[in-house]
Amino acid sequence: MMDLKTALKTTPKYMKILEKNWILTVKDFLQYFPRAYEDRSTIRNLNELLFNEKGITATKWHIISKSIFMRGGKRIYDIKFLDPAGNKWYITIFNSGFLASKIQEDKRYIIVGKPNIKFGKTTFSHPDIVETEAPETPEIALDSKIETKEIYNSGRIFPIYSELMGIKPGWFAEKMRWLMDKIDAIFSEYLPSEFIHKFNLIGVQETIKEMHYPTSFQKQKQANLRIFFDRLLRIQLYSMINRNTYQQNKTNMENEIINREIIKNVVNTLPFELTMAQKKVIKHITENIHEPKPMLRLLQGDVGSGKTVVAAASAYYTYKKFWGQSVFLAPLEVLAHQHYKTLAKLLLPLGLRVELLTWSITKGQKDKIKQELAEWRIHVLIGTHAILQDDVIFKKLQFVVIDEQHKFGVKQRAFFKQFGAPHILQMSATPIPRSMALAFFGEFDVSIIDEMPIGRKPIITKVISEKEYIKLKPRILDHIKKGQKVFIVTPLIEESEKMEELKAATTEFEEAKILFPELKEKIGLLHGKMKPKDKEEIMQEFKTGKICLLVSTTVIEVGVDIPDATIMIIKNADRFWLSQLHQLRWRIWRSDIQSYCFLETKSKTDESKKRLGAMEETNDGFKLAELDLQNRGAGEILGTIQSWESDIPMEILTNLKFLEQIQEWAKRLLEKYPNLEWLPGLKKYLEEKMGDVLA
Repeated sequence: MMDLKTALKTTPKYMKILEKNWILTVKDFLQYFPRAYEDRSTIRNLNELLFNEKGITATKWHIISKSIFMRGGKRIYDIKFLDPAGNKWYITIFNSGFLASKIQEDKRYIIVGKPNIKFGKTTFSHPDIVETEAPETPEIALDSKIETKEIYNSGRIFPIYSELMGIKPGWFAEKMRWLMDKIDAIFSEYLPSEFIHKFNLIGVQETIKEMHYPTSFQKQKQANLRIFFDRLLRIQLYSMINRNTYQQNKTNMENEIINREIIKNVVNTLPFELTMAQKKVIKHITENIHEPKPMLRLLQGDVGSGKTVVAAASAYYTYKKFWGQSVFLAPLEVLAHQHYKTLAKLLLPLGLRVELLTWSITKGQKDKIKQELAEWRIHVLIGTHAILQDDVIFKKLQFVVIDEQHKFGVKQRAFFKQFGAPHILQMSATPIPRSMALAFFGEFDVSIIDEMPIGRKPIITKVISEKEYIKLKPRILDHIKKGQKVFIVTPLIEESEKMEELKAATTEFEEAKILFPELKEKIGLLHGKMKPKDKEEIMQEFKTGKICLLVSTTVIEVGVDIPDATIMIIKNADRFWLSQLHQLRWRIWRSDIQSYCFLETKSKTDESKKRLGAMEETNDGFKLAELDLQNRGAGEILGTIQSWESDIPMEILTNLKFLEQIQEWAKRLLEKYPNLEWLPGLKKYLEEKMGDVLA
């Protein structure tokens, strides 16, 4: 196969850009699809165009004059034309001598752009100008039998690509056209014919062609469907292969009788009553533990819904029934510490030894914990990535809890598999809509805790202006006098803008000190640039009351448990996703005291008002996640989870029937071809996209 540099005839600079974006082969290049399309199939004369509406014009023009002048610091090119009917037209081009120089006498051009009237002249700002050797009349030019030098970018539906680190969309369009005749040799069909017929799909070769240069918008839609179908199918196959691979080991527990008295014992020690949702999930987990295959279950529930208690009861059951060890894996040290305190309080009185393993403890402590863990003297271990080390050995590991599951992946599960494939419970406080859970988490059975502990009062949420925020001062001081605490949260706009985040937080911190001089040294600052030790110190001061008002970035989104924090002000709330706002406000719903969340915004748009208004109307995280899905797409909710797949459009991602059909047929496929041994094309396709999943 021809190498990419030879095929594209391009510069080393462009090759480096492509390589940085994992475009290494001609096949990779042909899978860089357009972001949009322009209908350039209808060519009209200038006098037929609608002003301020994108149009395409073609005629034989005679240049009368070219002139250059400056206006507002910009170089402006005025080009006067005479059309075949004797009408004079003006094309004005701003700051582009290159475009202006392309237009020459006695040449025929196609211009794509929005015409408008400026200073009495027809003006195109930054038009796409295409020279063509086609005959004079548009009717003849559109005759498919006549070849023209640059017909690829006119007279058809034209692809618009995303700019890639300085590589312009037009460059991609031109290069893709060159490679169209290579598609049949590079791509081959990998789906069984029964799939093609069942879902009324077009072939893969036709799909690639129609994605780049569609013969019609209907065909492009069919090509899009095939692309997204393939993505969803491979996620399902990948998930199912992972599940089957993990569950190859039998647990040898299926003959044991469920001892419900063990669960009653732990439940009776709790200082509160479990919700029906919690009891239901514990029942499902207990039943899973007795099945012949290791459990793979995803537990969803809002912050404060009691997921940790469910996991603790299940760990206790595992120990009392099978003498099995349990491990709780958390992404952040502060969250690991919080789990340790909760679990130790619950399980130590019941006779289980609980220990904490993180990077910050001393080498001597680590060595002692590792030795006692291997000797089965530790029954429950809580920790961070520090657990995932070669010298961490479990004597009888049977139950794994992974908190904030999107921070971990298949590799982390593979670490635990070496200890006999223990049961895995993955927990998420980020509500994931049912359709997305089906599409992206096919390897897990899903449980949801959709009730809050008895006695919790719903958070009162209100959208406020900057002026209304200042008027909150008396209320804030009143709550602080009662021993309660307050969060002021500033947004992180983009991941790449860490310094902007720090600047915004620091500015807000200084403004808070001016607004609340009465609090003096009782105002604290927390942000992502701080060292873990300093973060922990600030949080301890906030917990103990040395600090009563904490200005923070979104680092508090995970892992902070401050029961007496009752007010949260989120600045520039319109910059957050609804799911993120919901996650943040749950930080103040940790007790039976009435809590208040104020969403400050400077935005006055109807869209912003409607979106933030949803936060006032509901405390249901799943409803808000659905709205995020509609407004911003799957990628915003999933974050880095399957980020290579999360641009699937709403009409597909919310079509539960379609998703269920794909899942069902993926199961049938693996039942018929367990290792895809008779489908080498599909096996190769999966491995190209997701690594050697069948290893």
